[in-house]
Amino acid sequence: MNMFARAVPLCLALAAASPAAAQLMLPQAPATGGGPAAPSAPSGPAQPPPPPRPVAVKIPGEATVLGRTLFFNGTKGRMIIERRDRAALSATIIAVGEKMSAPGEACGLDLGGGRPLEMTAQGRPNGVPRFRIDIPACPLDVDLLDGAVLVSGADACPFPEGNCRIDARGLWGPGSGTLEGQLRAIESDRSAADRAVRENFKALLARTKDRNAVKEVASEQAGFTSERETVCRDYARESVHGFCSARFTELRAAELAARVEALGGPPPVAATPRPPRPPAGAPVAGQALPPPAAAAPPPAAPPPSRSIFDIFR
Repeated sequence: MNMFARAVPLCLALAAASPAAAQLMLPQAPATGGGPAAPSAPSGPAQPPPPPRPVAVKIPGEATVLGRTLFFNGTKGRMIIERRDRAALSATIIAVGEKMSAPGEACGLDLGGGRPLEMTAQGRPNGVPRFRIDIPACPLDVDLLDGAVLVSGADACPFPEGNCRIDARGLWGPGSGTLEGQLRAIESDRSAADRAVRENFKALLARTKDRNAVKEVASEQAGFTSERETVCRDYARESVHGFCSARFTELRAAELAARVEALGGPPPVAATPRPPRPPAGAPVAGQALPPPAAAAPPPAAPPPSRSIFDIFR
């Protein structure tokens, strides 16, 4: 066979090859086909997440204390807050202290001398309504809480005309006998307030830039528990109902939220309630149900009873 005859089958074989095999792949040529495109590089560094928002707590109004009889630490004295007119409140306060002439001996004194004391609104410096009672030589600040008030101000004040030294600072609220039927509601309030304190502390810390201010905020938070214990340890039957601790914690949460807003932060948002915990053994969302247990086979029938005489049959 000559050279021309051998070339003809070779040409026919190349012509019969698939088109894909005949393509020429050039270097740096774009790949063909329907594969996914390569991910593009990020345009810049990732943005940091926004600072956390404070969590709202219930801010009590005047209606929770108006006309109610409040007692210092749930047992002593008496305070009744009433509305004088549309824009002003007044308080009748009978406080209990000790005699100046006989320390250790109890005494009682009407701080208004038989007349209601005017309460002047001071805004919400701690996140809740505050009022000032200008008693000569013994001014008092009154923060309105839910069914109670927290009184702060000067140390024990002497009243020589009544031979009595009064210290009205602390929580004035209902007697313990009316609180022991509200244990579940008080516990729920305390749980929500504890969570709000934690979230609002984080929100305040995230917006505090000065190093010394950060240390101060952290120190305040570390001392909050002991401060609450100091205020509430003498409240009647506090270990049973926890009313004072719940209200003091709500005040702390409201104060932290107000400080976040003062730094230009957003207003508080309502706390998202936690979903109820499923009962033990319930399937978890997104988890496949376990296969049903196979039915146990029925027990085998007992063999027929035999007599000893069957052996000889």
